[in-house]
Amino acid sequence: MLTKILFTLAVIGLVFAMVRFRGRPARAPAPPPRKKAEKRWLKALAVAVIVLMLAGTAVIIYLNWRDSHQILQVQVIDSRSGRVSNYQVVRGQLQERGFITLDGRQVRLAETERLEVAAAP
Repeated sequence: MLTKILFTLAVIGLVFAMVRFRGRPARAPAPPPRKKAEKRWLKALAVAVIVLMLAGTAVIIYLNWRDSHQILQVQVIDSRSGRVSNYQVVRGQLQERGFITLDGRQVRLAETERLEVAAAP
């Protein structure tokens, strides 16, 4: 609650300062503009940084997509009977206590079942 009040007071103070200083003339004339040749390297650097960031983002998105679409071999082992069931699952569909197989079956594990995951051959 206190932060809301402080934020409101800060906004009011900022608006008050803007209105108060809006009508004042500039004290010093603006310096002459620099030559475009001096800023060309800065523009090229900014473009290079943006391109590098976009390329890095694209690589991370691709790697995440590739990992989440990897096919895994899943074995569900019943601890009481020892029965083993094999399934193929996409990594993105594998959860802690269940998964959805490649053919669309939804499998939920009981407390007595164990899950073993390996890369599909």
